[in-house]
Amino acid sequence: MPVPKTLGKYEIRRELGRGGMGRVYEGWDTVLKRPVAIKMMYFPAEAADDQTVELRKRFRREAEAAAGLLHPNIAIIYDYGGGLIRAFSP
Repeated sequence: MPVPKTLGKYEIRRELGRGGMGRVYEGWDTVLKRPVAIKMMYFPAEAADDQTVELRKRFRREAEAAAGLLHPNIAIIYDYGGGLIRAFSP
């Protein structure tokens, strides 16, 4: 799947890593002029609708859990939307 160069107000610069639920990219917030990490969720092509719904729920729970944490070594969650989590890493 090709990665877009922009996503709303964010520029996507490069891939930082990948895991079981998606990929994380280095990005740039063009409005607030700061670096961000963007996590994109990818669904398997063969995933059934009920599996996709469950994956979205898990992803949202991950965003909510991470948003409740405050630590210098944990990225701060600023935004969540469907299959995306956008975070600023101090």
